[in-house]
This record gives sequence, structure tokens and C-alpha cells, in this order.
Amino acid sequence: MKSLDPDLESLCTELERLSYVVVKHGDFVCVRLPLISSVRVHHAEGRFRFVPQVGPFGRSFGLFATSGVAVAAVTGAAVTVGLAPLTFVLGFLGVVVLAHDACRFVLTEGCLTRLQQLISSRAAARSVGAPPIAALGESASYTFFDPRVSSASDPATIKR
Repeated sequence: MKSLDPDLESLCTELERLSYVVVKHGDFVCVRLPLISSVRVHHAEGRFRFVPQVGPFGRSFGLFATSGVAVAAVTGAAVTVGLAPLTFVLGFLGVVVLAHDACRFVLTEGCLTRLQQLISSRAAARSVGAPPIAALGESASYTFFDPRVSSASDPATIKR
């Protein structure tokens, strides 16, 4: 079994610190999401590749499978019993299943966007040589300037 490279390992550490469920699978990691969704993150030759998943299948295959089952169920019910209540119930359930798939798309795309933001912010901080950017959930140190304090000690401003 392959071990993770340092960039992928540091991404895992950051995601776990942000309370994502991350599972390491040798040469890639899997970010688990609700609704049986996940995003696989591969890293090779300095580039990240993301693969959205629905269960063990790719996201597109999951959409086609649930759509196909819904259409087959409604068509089968319409052919066998006609326009009976069963056909309408199966049609409604088919629409609910497609709405469920739409929610999966939103979840995986949101995760993809967050992963890309984390990776690009870390790369930008590394390339500039700037100190690391405070991650979400960390308190940043701020320096406040109070103009009253500086003007009270300056004799030129006291005469006004």
C-alpha cells in the first residue's frame, strides 16, 4: 500500500482540523460527506485531482442510475396499471429521488470549492513566503491603533 505524499498529508491534517471526515486510502484520500457522497482527492506530479462520488460510483453514473430506475418504475407502473394512484406515487418518488441527487451535486460541488480554496491559499502563502494564513476557527492576532493615545502625547496636537 502506498503512503501519502507530504502535500496530501498536510491537506488531510488541515481538513481533519476543520472537522471534515477524511479517510486515507493509500495514494489518495476520501472526504466523506452526507447523503452517501464523497470526494476523492488524488495528488500526482504536483497537481491535485478531485473525483466526486456517490457511494462506490462516480457522481454521473449515480445520477444516471437513479434517473433510470425512477423512469423505469414510472413507465412500468403506467404500462401495467395505467393512470392509477400507484403511478402517481412512483412519479412523485422519482421526483424526490432526483431532488436528492441535486442535493448531492450541491454538497460535492461545495466540497470541491472548499478544497480548491484551501489548496490555493496554502500555495499562495508558500510562494510569497508570507507567514501562514490563519485558518478558519483560529483567532488572528490584530494590532489596534488608538489615535487618541498618539495625539495626547504629541505636543503639536495639544495646542489645537
